[in-house]
Amino acid sequence: MQVLDAKIYYNSNINHQKGGLFMSKLPYRQIHLDFHTSECIDGIGSRFSKENFAAALKEGHVNSITLFSKCHHGWSYHPTEANEMHPHLDFDLLGAQLEVCRELGIRTEIYISAGFDEKYAVAHHDHLWRTSEGKCAPFDAAGYHRICFSSPYLDKLCTQVEEVMVRYKGQFDGIFLDIIGAQPCYCERCKAEMTKRGIDLGNVGQVFGYAKELYQYYCDRIDEAVHKHDPEMPIIHNDGGALFQGRKIAFRNTKHLEIESLPTGGWGYDHFPKTAAYARTFGKEFLGMTGKFHKTWGEFGGFKHPNALRYEAALANACGAKSSVGDQLHPDGEMDLATYRLIGKAYSEIEAREPWLKDGEYIADIGLVSAAACVNSPYHTDFNAAQMTSGGTLQDDGANRVLLEGHYLYNIIDPEEELSKYKLLILPDNITVDGDFKKKILDYMAEGSKILLSGCSGVDKSGKFALELGASFGGKNDLNPSYLRPEYDLHPNGKTCYVMYSTSYNVTLDEDFDGEICALRNDSYFNRTAEHFCSHYHTPYDRQKLTTGAFISGNVGYISWEIFSEYATQGSVHLKYAAIDMIDRLLGDEKTATTTLPSQGIFSVMRQTSERGYRLVNHLAYAVPKLRGKNTEIIEDIPVVLDTKVTVKVDQKPSRVYLAPSMQELDYVYENGTVSYTIPKFECSTLAVIEF
Repeated sequence: MQVLDAKIYYNSNINHQKGGLFMSKLPYRQIHLDFHTSECIDGIGSRFSKENFAAALKEGHVNSITLFSKCHHGWSYHPTEANEMHPHLDFDLLGAQLEVCRELGIRTEIYISAGFDEKYAVAHHDHLWRTSEGKCAPFDAAGYHRICFSSPYLDKLCTQVEEVMVRYKGQFDGIFLDIIGAQPCYCERCKAEMTKRGIDLGNVGQVFGYAKELYQYYCDRIDEAVHKHDPEMPIIHNDGGALFQGRKIAFRNTKHLEIESLPTGGWGYDHFPKTAAYARTFGKEFLGMTGKFHKTWGEFGGFKHPNALRYEAALANACGAKSSVGDQLHPDGEMDLATYRLIGKAYSEIEAREPWLKDGEYIADIGLVSAAACVNSPYHTDFNAAQMTSGGTLQDDGANRVLLEGHYLYNIIDPEEELSKYKLLILPDNITVDGDFKKKILDYMAEGSKILLSGCSGVDKSGKFALELGASFGGKNDLNPSYLRPEYDLHPNGKTCYVMYSTSYNVTLDEDFDGEICALRNDSYFNRTAEHFCSHYHTPYDRQKLTTGAFISGNVGYISWEIFSEYATQGSVHLKYAAIDMIDRLLGDEKTATTTLPSQGIFSVMRQTSERGYRLVNHLAYAVPKLRGKNTEIIEDIPVVLDTKVTVKVDQKPSRVYLAPSMQELDYVYENGTVSYTIPKFECSTLAVIEF
């Protein structure tokens, strides 16, 4: 087979319509070109040239870009009647950029700042979003002020959106609105409306419910403003937590999702894999938005090492996503070619791999039920206010990290997901099982599928186990720390007593319990207090205080600690391997794939299908972030990974196994429905293709 034959696995999917570029599929190599520019700066766009703009995009191997109509300062970058053009701009900058992109065949989105408009905020203090104490950001400090969509500002915003739709009709491919989301507001308008509805302003859950209603109203107004002019125009609402605020909110992104996740900008390197694992279940295309900056948005002159961007782009692909890299255009409009040489180092690699990326379907064995997503599920449940609004919980973070480091194939799911597609469900630490969700779980178990519970997960609202485990739930253990004593040699330190700092729960096995006890719980002599303490840090274990710590009963495994939350905060190696051992015992030989890739590596398998059959594409990526400065993780050196072994379950003998895009053939062994191969070496990332 020749290299060009790879193209049978995807369609070109680019069509030109009415002079504009329309893509039915989201491209893989996007730029988000910030342009938040103060009125205190002169010469806006004075050094812009079409030649420089085009040269930068070509240097960066860019095929999609987000361009600015209106920025956070409130200024427009084109002639306008709905707003004011930046006072120091004297031409249609947005129009000129769009023209270059049309000539190059580059997809475009138009950015409109929605939640920030500093020019408007200064003039309308009474329209601002406010905390429960009635505060907003101080005006004597540098920074933007968020505007509440219950104010007349929303009318003005919709007029600005409509103007863009009319002025640039047929010239762009998406509307990107920024700084939005369902966030409780206590401005006078919101408080008056909530009081009118009988909402208790002291009940954060009720206030958050109103915030979600207001968000839906905002989305309805934007939909109307956009789709009256183009019913097919994609709308992106940029709110990083929206995915975990319920499908009704996440699905207001009409065609695809853009997940803002700058690892060095406060998100960290765990954020995107976790969010992508949930986004994969939505059936929408999505991209991961990182940045070229050393730190975060608006850092002029800040650059990542090229290896960091190479890894981040490969990470997005391995998680089933396209890539977007954030940049900020200088106020004078000249593109920095050094930036695009940096971006091009990553995007040239992605461009070469695209035939093996297009329309890949992520294969998942495990469904990790997200505590954050459960908050907003129509099925249940009761969580605290911080979890309602944060888009993340410790148990989600810790479980995601265990599954990444264990190289499992998994999705993060909510109770609305179809459960039967997964071989194992994990309910981490405190997932209530009640009502309709309990029925779904029981139906899932009736099919012979497996479940792993930890902490008080699997308990109903009456405080009892909702599932038949051969054990009864006895509530919280008051002694802390307690100790895990495995009944086997736990990797890597063997059979001993391991300290556990998280809350543990009491369970009593039934007299006729017919399962396997995997670990015991050893309690400490007493809790550390001023009246009685031992040694420097905590009390040791009392060998006489033994009870059940972890067990497997039928198709259900249970760990009595909040082990995933603890792994997120403590990172102790025994926590990971105790969880991995339970997962492996439950999955047995049903795992789709295994690998010897080191724990920091990223591992996934995608399926590509065509009219001539299918192939499996195995993604591997490896880099080691290091903490530099006080709080910035960076990637610079990337080690070469040697002799990585992989096994993949398949339904027939492959015709060949090779690396892409180099087309280097790999020796492989096929036996008992499994193909095994070794990747001699790779640096940063590689694709191993199993072709049939």
